[in-house]
Amino acid sequence: MIYNKVFTTTINIIPNPIIVTNGNKIIIANDNFLSFFNYKSLEEFVKYNSNICNLFVQHKDYFSLDVINDDILWTDYIYENENPTLVSILDKDGKPIVFKISINKLQEYENYYVVVFTDITAIQNEKKLLEQLAYTDPLTNIYNRQMFSKLYLKEIENKTRHGDALSLIMFDIDHFKAVNDTYGHDVGDKVLITLTKLITKHLRTNDVFARWGGEEFVILLPRTNVDVAYNKAQELRQLIEQYHDDTIPSITVSLGITEVLDTDKEQSCFKRVDKALYQAKVKRNDVVQL
Repeated sequence: MIYNKVFTTTINIIPNPIIVTNGNKIIIANDNFLSFFNYKSLEEFVKYNSNICNLFVQHKDYFSLDVINDDILWTDYIYENENPTLVSILDKDGKPIVFKISINKLQEYENYYVVVFTDITAIQNEKKLLEQLAYTDPLTNIYNRQMFSKLYLKEIENKTRHGDALSLIMFDIDHFKAVNDTYGHDVGDKVLITLTKLITKHLRTNDVFARWGGEEFVILLPRTNVDVAYNKAQELRQLIEQYHDDTIPSITVSLGITEVLDTDKEQSCFKRVDKALYQAKVKRNDVVQL
């Protein structure tokens, strides 16, 4: 049956890339599969590629060989997996294409699988765009309050599990209303964009930076005690105070900091850091620790 011409003709009609494989070797590949990789024949494909699974791009969102043990065939793993399997493969132009894999065993040949690749790249791109719109501040392109709250709860879980320190910085721009009133909202927006870019360059990759609302921002510092957080806050305060750009007015910021305690309720540390920020703003261009 595997070499049946009717079967081969049938899979060539289907627009999806399709293969028949035992997990180690491709037995049949339809024309759309070969066209995707720009090969004229299966023999030519096999000459340059030992197995299709080796072409799965390693990515946290998609299946690749690094997620399974060496003694498990990728086909067996996907066949037994109840969840949809997505893979990313580079096309002939080097562009990553996301496929959903559908797999079934051939009834008369249980060691062979029919594998169908369905291109869902457009769907995935739209999904990522929607996620970005949902969790990113459209002006500054950093996290918004909703995403920060989500990541905050995740870091609380990490703190509880590992006992690591966790600190919070809240700051806002001093007299930002005067900036908008004097120079206009376009300049005010540019101030916010410039500020966030400047601060982002001086944060670690695991720090969580978000726009809390208006000219107010928050930074979550994992594995950081309050003393280190205080030094970081002072560093950022001085950085902004000394920054100069001819296209925007000079600004200063006031910062409140606190360490998340084991005894904190869900909102208690936010109330504490907000109080610290309020005290800092009384003096202006200051850092207050509570």
